Amino acid sequence: MSSSSSHRPRGPVARHTKLRSPGVVPRILKGAAFALSAVLVAIVGVGAYAYNDYFGSLRENSVTLAGQDVNSPDVEVLPNEDVNILVTGVDKCEAEWADQFGDRCPPALVAEQEESYTGQLNDVNMIIHVSPEPRRVTVISIPRDLLTDRPACEDIDGNETSPASVVQFNFSYGTGGLDCVARTATELTGLEIDHAALMTWGGVIDITNAIGGVDVCLADPIPFDKETGLELEAGEHTLVGYEALQFLRTRKTLATGSDLDRIGNQQLYMGALVRKLVSNETFSDVPAMLRLANAVTTNAQVSTGLTDPMAMVSIAGALRGIPLEDYAFIQFPAADSPADPNRLIPVTESWDLIAQALEQNQPILLGEDDPPATETPAPTDTPEPTTDPTKVALPEYLRGSNANDPGVGCEPADGLF
Repeated sequence: MSSSSSHRPRGPVARHTKLRSPGVVPRILKGAAFALSAVLVAIVGVGAYAYNDYFGSLRENSVTLAGQDVNSPDVEVLPNEDVNILVTGVDKCEAEWADQFGDRCPPALVAEQEESYTGQLNDVNMIIHVSPEPRRVTVISIPRDLLTDRPACEDIDGNETSPASVVQFNFSYGTGGLDCVARTATELTGLEIDHAALMTWGGVIDITNAIGGVDVCLADPIPFDKETGLELEAGEHTLVGYEALQFLRTRKTLATGSDLDRIGNQQLYMGALVRKLVSNETFSDVPAMLRLANAVTTNAQVSTGLTDPMAMVSIAGALRGIPLEDYAFIQFPAADSPADPNRLIPVTESWDLIAQALEQNQPILLGEDDPPATETPAPTDTPEPTTDPTKVALPEYLRGSNANDPGVGCEPADGLF
């Protein structure tokens, strides 16, 4: 395999287009960074007697990322340095779940996707950046419709595919699987992806069923969506199985009907999932832990480095004890494409500001919950100075949230992970 690009590209810059804010309601961006480590620790926590079954399944289905060592890592797999973990969700039509999706998953497509990446889009993409000491976590959600450059990848048969320019980010999985998503993420952000994990629709259903559902609190109702069949009133709901997947897929009846709105709901779900996973209710329930471990290892595909239990334990250990206010949730800066209002382009000046903060392990000061009523500033505007020179303030137009931000009508999250 060819190596991933390590440079941060100077892609198209939006100078006169309206900037997209990072989601429908930034306050709902809670807990996404916890999700991967919590699931991984759940697998470890089921006990040594289940080791061969569960980790054997992970190893058998694992993917080696470009430049990744295929050997088992040393015991100290996460020394005092940063790590980037890509979490991706794809819309694969699996035989076990095809009936749930009707015309969306005809038998011919189910059979074809068993042996190829055909028609599969990586619609959910998050990079979890864990800093060196003092540990901080930044979760960067990459919009599916973001136009970017894609490096050369390999298809499912090992044949090299040509690089491409100005293509949607969510086409990368269909081109070359999980490794291609990781390469494209590096091409876009300049962040080297150390580990990666992938989940399908069926995985969402199985995991939610395994733990008895997750509780979400909605500030606003979700009107009926004819494509997913979901309709929810404002307030608290327990999402179980297929309804959880409906919640994650619904887009067109949200505030703007955009994928950016859906990203907000996806992160709300992730936060709820993690709170359930790390609760005493789940960790003290051995049968539930076994069901969860089976659901993850049956449905997830991970990169080689995550098939070693020491890697999982080390990553989770690095995350434990981090104050909730040190978890920042942002979206990759994007603006409407001048050529197509349904597509986005990167705002590289804003991303460079974030990337520099990550490199220097500086806390990121996030914008207020509500965007200003005035016209959005140009992306080249200088950020407001801060009273603390060790912290980096995002430009006014770029919103985000911390894990301890309460949602409207919901109890605030307290304490440590």
